Amino acid sequence: MRHDFIHILRCIRCSGSLELRVLDAVDDQRVTDGLLDCRCGAVYPIVGSIPRMLANAFELNPDFVRKYHDHLPEDHQVKEPIQRAESAERLSKKTQRNFGYQWTTFSEMSCDFGDNFWNYLYPSTPESFQGRVGLDAGCGFGRHIYHAATYAKRMVGMDFSQAIESTHENTKHLPNVDLVQADIYSPPFAPGSFDFVYSVGVLHHLPDPEKGVRTLVPLVKDDGAFSLWVYSKTRWAINYGLEALRSLTTRLPLPFVKLLSFVGALLDRYAFVVPYQILRHLPFIGPPLEKVTPPRVKNYSQYPFQVLYADWFDRLAAPIRFYYNEDEVSKLMDSVGLSAVTVSSTGNYGWRARGINNSVRKGMRV
Repeated sequence: MRHDFIHILRCIRCSGSLELRVLDAVDDQRVTDGLLDCRCGAVYPIVGSIPRMLANAFELNPDFVRKYHDHLPEDHQVKEPIQRAESAERLSKKTQRNFGYQWTTFSEMSCDFGDNFWNYLYPSTPESFQGRVGLDAGCGFGRHIYHAATYAKRMVGMDFSQAIESTHENTKHLPNVDLVQADIYSPPFAPGSFDFVYSVGVLHHLPDPEKGVRTLVPLVKDDGAFSLWVYSKTRWAINYGLEALRSLTTRLPLPFVKLLSFVGALLDRYAFVVPYQILRHLPFIGPPLEKVTPPRVKNYSQYPFQVLYADWFDRLAAPIRFYYNEDEVSKLMDSVGLSAVTVSSTGNYGWRARGINNSVRKGMRV
């Protein structure tokens, strides 16, 4: 963690500013291990260069506790100010575990996701990021923040799970990327900290996606942009079948789900993707084949097997999946006072949306 990152971070209990205690450092600018102290009594560990701004941060990092026990207060467990319902808490922990497993298992930056990223963020452009500070809310293993940081002045990546470790490995060479392990429901930032915030493929996995939007939008400065991407209801028959399958797979041990995902990806690739890759080049078959081939097959033909494999695991292992239609996405964006909202499809599988945070418009709505 860079020393100046502390100026962006805030206590998740009281929103107060934090003080840094360095326990181990790379140099006088970068902290490897440390503690972040708040006047309210909250303490958060910095483990492996990453601030862990979670209510159960010490519980998740027992090796850190053992190593630095003498530096910790007697009660080093930060209590969450608002307790979630028990069922929501269980789902949240399961989501944290499953996505941590997924993005530490499928952590390799196996190809260039640049075109994919800007497709999700449309109508944002590389030029709209230049000279600005942004937040990737739910950064996974870092495939999106990697491209955002190419253009932005500074990028902050936030993830709830141990996937943040994979993001660190994939972005540690980038001097303008800072990372924090934190919950979208309790983001450790002051309102108006960012010129833009985006959340791609994350909100629909939360127990309450709308609450996630309500906590993220205030982090955007006036006239800044908020963008999201969520699953679509358009493929209702496929979604219904998938949810029937997931009612079984989400109860299975993760290594077994990984095996099923490998089989599904293998069948998918050699039954659909590879035949399409071969036949599309044939003069009499290629043109009509292009017209009838599903967009998902065309998309996966551009990527290595690892991407298909990871996506199958995501389908089968994620504890929660919500689906939206266009009107629901529009209402979601409008409900938090965003202006100039645009909603468009990315094929039949998802919706991308972008809006501008406008305090004047919000004041008129009150």
